Amino acid sequence: INRFAPDLNLMLFHGSNRKSNFKGLDVIITTYGMARSENKLLSQQPWAVLIIDEAQNIKNTETGQTKAVKSIPAKAKVAMSGTPVENRLLEYWSIFDFANPGYLGNANWFEEEYSIPIELNQDKKRLNKFKSITTPFIMRRLKTDKNVIQDLPEKIENNQYCQLSKEQAALYENRTNE
Repeated sequence: INRFAPDLNLMLFHGSNRKSNFKGLDVIITTYGMARSENKLLSQQPWAVLIIDEAQNIKNTETGQTKAVKSIPAKAKVAMSGTPVENRLLEYWSIFDFANPGYLGNANWFEEEYSIPIELNQDKKRLNKFKSITTPFIMRRLKTDKNVIQDLPEKIENNQYCQLSKEQAALYENRTNE
């Protein structure tokens, strides 16, 4: 944000000294843990856009964290993840339900309509239908795609070395020898 949108007013909503007044701010960055523990406060705000990164963190529909994130109201919601959904289609449903609530029905309907036929019965027709209704909402780029490689910035490494105190070194040695 400092580099590409320096005129935006930003706040990190985290830690013990966090402020609960969001007036005049354009962007608020927080964590999944804060979304859960401060859900009442965050859910009372008028959000224009709610963007979640590492969206696989809301793949389990039953967790308090998922419920908290999904309860935060916003005019638009975006879910981003570099982690593919590999285990169960219901995890895909949970992430999709955040960004487009109700589009894939409720969890029970989705399971009967897509999860069971695709996962258990390898129903290709159902899989193709599922792909056709979800593909327009997915932006997927692979790192192996030559166009993506050109878009990625050069990797920047900035190593900072420091000496451990004697006490720190002893604790480290004890821990690594356990």
